[in-house]
Amino acid sequence: MGKSIPVLLLAFLLLAGCSQREDPMSYAERQASAAKLDFRLAQQSNLLGLKLFSQLRDKSDGNLTISPYSIATALALAYNGSAGETAEELGRLLGYAPGERKQLNASHQELMRLMQNAGPGVELKLANSVWGTTGIPLRKEYLATSEAYYDAEIRKVDLAAQRSVSEINGWVSKHTEHKITQMLDKPPGPQAVAVLVNALYFKGGWKEAFPEEDTRQADFQLSTNETVQVPMMRQKGYFSYSEHEDWQAIRIPYGDKQMDMLVILPSVHSSLEMLEARFEAGGFSAEEDFVMNQGTIGLPRFKVNFGTDLKAAVQALGVKLAFDPDKGDFSKLADSSDPIYISNIIHKTYIDVNEKGTEASASTLVEMDAGAAPSPGLPFQMTVNRPFLFVIEDRQTGVWLFIGAVENPLLSD
Repeated sequence: MGKSIPVLLLAFLLLAGCSQREDPMSYAERQASAAKLDFRLAQQSNLLGLKLFSQLRDKSDGNLTISPYSIATALALAYNGSAGETAEELGRLLGYAPGERKQLNASHQELMRLMQNAGPGVELKLANSVWGTTGIPLRKEYLATSEAYYDAEIRKVDLAAQRSVSEINGWVSKHTEHKITQMLDKPPGPQAVAVLVNALYFKGGWKEAFPEEDTRQADFQLSTNETVQVPMMRQKGYFSYSEHEDWQAIRIPYGDKQMDMLVILPSVHSSLEMLEARFEAGGFSAEEDFVMNQGTIGLPRFKVNFGTDLKAAVQALGVKLAFDPDKGDFSKLADSSDPIYISNIIHKTYIDVNEKGTEASASTLVEMDAGAAPSPGLPFQMTVNRPFLFVIEDRQTGVWLFIGAVENPLLSD
């Protein structure tokens, strides 16, 4: 058997402060366009994120954030290059069979178009690129698909040379507003045939900012016997809210309410693990579970940095052949008789939540070697003073940009 060929896939996602593009699509216009989308893509992307999040939580004892959309987009770019049983495995993971890849691609194309016109108060940009190496040509059909459906820039660089590090890192830095400046610290290597990159940039503020003068130091319960002092932001108003004996949940809107942060707080006799189980069972997504209600929300400022290799988590979800140096089949990607396989999938995230809004970034590097709601009008009090879950979501398209668990708001790494 010949040598195995590595391919490197990177997906980057960034969320940041507050901005607005000229002549943005109105909320109603965007809602009408979103109603025409294939919501299956958002559902499958979110489901993949939940499954990976659960896998990672089993091995994590600290703060954790991942980007379901970023990961799903990176894997979609890889999926287009796969064939045979490798494609069947990836298809099951992404929720689109190999024969449905055109539908998957068209759905990504439409979703990208809409997400890049996020509406008043929110700026959301997406970018993709395909980096081929010298000596091993990428298939024209694959490049044409990447350009047509993912608007990918086609680049060529020697992936064994140090220059590839600076060029790819420079592209990433540019498309993440310089929040992610060093994704690669060494060249992908002489066996690498391609690097695929997805970048997403989001800039938005809360619809109603938290008054900075109301932020106070407050207790945050780490465990039964340990507390820390954290800066607790507070605001009063009307929010989409839900509660149960095991949890409280609130949606804090960005921009014109087209996007929000869903915060879920377990009760004192519940746990994050119980909330995760409810998430996996489809909880916290039904609109009827939430009502507009008046109340006060206390939310700690927090920053989270997280990075991991998703290879084991993806393998645990049934993807085996794609990581096999002898059996991986990505023959639709490159014109090579040698097997191409995934060697690892690196995912990194950064998030900063403060009084004005949210700043965050995420990157995924896939390396391939060849209860009852409260009564309306009854004011609620929700103080997020113990470990909690959050989701940053596009309410109109249904896409989850981030899902995270915060065990300690003071820990940034």
